[in-house]
Amino acid sequence: MSICLENLTFRYPGSDAESLRDVSAEFGPGIVTLVTGRIGSGCSTLLLAMAGLAPHVTGGSRSGSVRTLGHDPAEPEGRRALAGRIALLLPTPWTQLSGMSYSVYEEVAFGPANLGWERTRIAEAVDRSLQSVGMEHVSKRDPRTLSGGELQRVMFAAVAAMDPDVYLLDEPVLELDPAGAQRVYELLPQLAVDKTVVMASTDVDRGVDAATRVLLLDRGAVIADGSPADVLGAQSAVERGCSTTIATIAHAAGMRAPYPLTVAAAMERIVG
Repeated sequence: MSICLENLTFRYPGSDAESLRDVSAEFGPGIVTLVTGRIGSGCSTLLLAMAGLAPHVTGGSRSGSVRTLGHDPAEPEGRRALAGRIALLLPTPWTQLSGMSYSVYEEVAFGPANLGWERTRIAEAVDRSLQSVGMEHVSKRDPRTLSGGELQRVMFAAVAAMDPDVYLLDEPVLELDPAGAQRVYELLPQLAVDKTVVMASTDVDRGVDAATRVLLLDRGAVIADGSPADVLGAQSAVERGCSTTIATIAHAAGMRAPYPLTVAAAMERIVG
């Protein structure tokens, strides 16, 4: 497995409550995992812990074990070994700009260049990653002039250009319009063929189509782990407000759990 968490508990500095509580889970290639829950349930913190930023950057206290690609990402040796192998995409793309680039092309090339790649390999990676998110047409633009949605797709391309083994995506479509979000969601299963993809998002209506596994958190603890149908179709997920709009409507209409998650699933259940 690419990521192994054992009894992971984490608390931010000055906080009286634990943001993660005794989390144990494994993540590997071939699966797109959607980590979701109500706001403040610890989904973003879980990704930060997997990347080693919690507690290395955030501060705070951590207990339990985090092993990402065989290393503890919060330790100096682990950070050196994992350079370029973990892609963390934050929901605020402007905070991830290098500040060293005057064009989108240079911004996307920044990561591979810092890994010491040859120019030909860098050029191929930049072209491929920009094309994958439909942003090749802005390659000469100054990234600081882009809209929030354009910049989010460019930063996705920037992390993808390094060809990481692990993608940790925190609300990756937060700034995107429906068409842009759909393109990203369609890309995730393709990446997951040989990469580990973990996405933290409250956008379950659209994210459920890309996910093959759902991890449901509540107050920092894992309360359900399984297929989207099993986890999000359960009455407990609907009552917590963590499921899809269709599941919520089905519950209100008196349908029995497990609830359908999409329009197509609802129609199949009603008609069939």
